[in-house]
Amino acid sequence: MSLFFLHPAYLYGLAAASLPLLIHLLNRRRLKRIRFPAVRFILLSQRRISRTYRLRHWILLALRTFAVLLLVLLLANPIFQIGAGLFAGSGSLSLAVIIDNSLSMKWSRQEEGFKQVREAARLLISSFNDGDRAALIPTDATEKKEIRLKGEKSALLKELDAIQISDGTADFSVALKKAYQALRGPAAQKEIWLFTDMALTGWERFSLAAVGQYDSLIPVKIISVAGHDSPSNATIKELKIQGQGVGVGLPLRLEASLINFTDREIKDLLVQLHVDEQKKEQRLVALPPKGESVVNFQFSVNQPGSHQGSVSIKKDGLAGNPVAYFTLRAQEKLKVLVVDGDPQTSLVQSESFFLTRALNPSGETDSSVFLPTVIIPEGLASASLESYQVVVLCNVPAIPDPFLPRLKDFLQRGGGLLIFLGDRVQTDDYNLKLFQSSPSILPGQIRDKKSLSEAAAEKIGKVNTAHAALQAFSDPLLREALLSARVRGYIRSESADLSPLIALGNGDPLLSEKRMGSGRVLLVSTAADRDWSDLPLKTSYLPLVQSLVSYLAGGKRGTFDAGIVVGDVRAFSYPPSYVGKSLRIVKPDRKEKEIPLVPNRDQASASFEENDLAGIYRIVSAANSGEPAGPSEIYPVNSPFLESRLATIDGRELQAKLNPLRTEIIPIESLSDGGKRTDLSLPLLVLLIVTLVSEGWLAQRF
Repeated sequence: MSLFFLHPAYLYGLAAASLPLLIHLLNRRRLKRIRFPAVRFILLSQRRISRTYRLRHWILLALRTFAVLLLVLLLANPIFQIGAGLFAGSGSLSLAVIIDNSLSMKWSRQEEGFKQVREAARLLISSFNDGDRAALIPTDATEKKEIRLKGEKSALLKELDAIQISDGTADFSVALKKAYQALRGPAAQKEIWLFTDMALTGWERFSLAAVGQYDSLIPVKIISVAGHDSPSNATIKELKIQGQGVGVGLPLRLEASLINFTDREIKDLLVQLHVDEQKKEQRLVALPPKGESVVNFQFSVNQPGSHQGSVSIKKDGLAGNPVAYFTLRAQEKLKVLVVDGDPQTSLVQSESFFLTRALNPSGETDSSVFLPTVIIPEGLASASLESYQVVVLCNVPAIPDPFLPRLKDFLQRGGGLLIFLGDRVQTDDYNLKLFQSSPSILPGQIRDKKSLSEAAAEKIGKVNTAHAALQAFSDPLLREALLSARVRGYIRSESADLSPLIALGNGDPLLSEKRMGSGRVLLVSTAADRDWSDLPLKTSYLPLVQSLVSYLAGGKRGTFDAGIVVGDVRAFSYPPSYVGKSLRIVKPDRKEKEIPLVPNRDQASASFEENDLAGIYRIVSAANSGEPAGPSEIYPVNSPFLESRLATIDGRELQAKLNPLRTEIIPIESLSDGGKRTDLSLPLLVLLIVTLVSEGWLAQRF
């Protein structure tokens, strides 16, 4: 039961009810009193008569004031409502209907909540009179179509049927903003009806400030389909991969974190792993109350390239998103030729020991994507460089003459060269064959050797984490470990590049780069072992060596992608030669979209915003006529795990969030109970006429 006004702005006119009283006070005569003893008896008689006249005047004043009040209320058009009601039927109606189609609606009221919302909205539209208009607004933030009021019932019902449950979280701020924009036009009656399951996740993100301009006089009716049942409620929170990389035949360990939102244990939950649409493994687990559990799977892939996978959970009556997607890009083994310039009978004392252990920590063939092969300098003459992607020179004294032309050809064809200097390096030989020759291989001319005491060892002062080879060191822990290294010996170099990738505290380059044809050269001015620095003993040494070798091999290191969240933007970048082409993106529902590749600094880039479905997206570069198709890849999109949480917001807390909007929370059952609205305009008009007639009759009588 409630009372509201169709035109509440007229209520400011209630101040006019004070006008009769003001007029009375202003018209009172101020008489000068002169007392005569002879008329004292007459005055006593007059007082008795004046009491009667004063009462009559007060009655007239009350009637006139009441008439003003009735006139103001009549203009404001009060409506008396019993139950949820529909519409008063006075003048045209403009209605904004917001439909919560977030993922949590899928499990509300044992999967019947969204069906009830559809039926209630259908009843609402069917009750429209001529001249009434409505706009249907889903809470799916990815919905970009224009919202406008429509009066055709058939069009509105068709639009209602097209609204489906999305895979994301409700954005009530955007939905309310669209509702107020749709209701900006004139109308006798305006209302906003919001159908929602009151899920906590969506309302936690709500901000009235994000709505922008709003009209607090427009009533907002929140139709709640929040259920009172509490089913088993769990989902997959996160997926992670453990290991040294993703390669063909390499054992991979996948960690799936599961979360239980309820306060009771969930037993016998079936967890399955699928890779390339084939079931790999499954587990039966128990989730503790309000807790998490980690499930481990181990598998491998036998083909290089992109692979898709998913982890799913199954149990009768389970509410919550049951699947999480991921993708893999497996690489062939990276074959690395390591030339040890200071071999020792003791393996640990060899120049290449720490480097080869960083590339393959366990030393087993199937445990790393890197396959290092160690030779001594004398073996360079017969080494076939075509079998390797990267060559690493570790403190090699001199470059054999027959090897030099083959090394240049290797670099021109896209190979990578990593050079570690050391105490055995003959600087004159390096400068003559690698710097002064044409084309030059070294990033700069190397100079004198510097040996420092332990106390005077140089610190690392600068790391260019924006470079592709060093992006891993954006992580604060890895960066701190790298900066903690101390360099006791190195060979100074005069690099043509004024900005080395890694520099010592005194500014001398520690890591420099040179491009030669399609290949790349990286020069490290210190040794690969611990003779000249303690870098091999730091936790940053392994990721540093692996990152440098992967970069020299073309950056084609295997990757694991746990995906983006529904509604997020996916960015793409390709070589500059792809500018002018377009990307054709195939969504999980088989629909295709094309986006152009535009120049962005030294690359071609694009971004895709319509990631509104959970699943695997496929990207293909749409070729221009007569050109190759270009890259093809896949990426996953997952629903936010908190959207599976069925916890609801309290009604009072919700009204506090929406304050100062005129909100009313109504259970959806109240709509089926009917209800009634009564327009009080006619009774008020009759009462006003009676009041004016009574005032006129009493004024003449008195």
